[in-house]
Amino acid sequence: MPEIQPDHFGKQYPNGDNPAEFSYVLAPSSFFALSAGVFAALSSVSAKLAVDQHTESVAQALGLIFPDFDGRLLGLVTRASMVAAIGASNFFMWLFFTKALRYGQSTARVMMLQTVANFATTAACGVYIFGDALAIRWWMGASLIAVGLALLNTEKSEFVCETTDTNVKKNL
Repeated sequence: MPEIQPDHFGKQYPNGDNPAEFSYVLAPSSFFALSAGVFAALSSVSAKLAVDQHTESVAQALGLIFPDFDGRLLGLVTRASMVAAIGASNFFMWLFFTKALRYGQSTARVMMLQTVANFATTAACGVYIFGDALAIRWWMGASLIAVGLALLNTEKSEFVCETTDTNVKKNL
């Protein structure tokens, strides 16, 4: 079995943060988490396109470009390419997600960024590709999830009540 080769991010970012001169660049864990979220959404979009009527319109457009090919064959090729896109998107999602976990200092932060990117990309694709209208219930649900993830990402010390030494000694 081949050995996993270390990458260059561990040397450039030994503590997971950007050097001061590159503070405007996303930290590697944030970049990888956002990328994982985008690819997770693209996997879902590809799955919907594999079984949706939009794929037939793409096949018809390809039929105009390539009139010599059979329409059914173009439909099958289009659907097969969407199934391949599902696999490729899942592969890249897991690749970037594991890299984000590797370089991130908090699993909750990685999950928050990945989920936010997934929701945003899914919403944009739903509106622009499928013509969905996002109801107020969707926005409320997405907001509640974002608030919950933000609460998970806060420091635990903010919610812990400090005790005095005498209280600790009494309980011992």
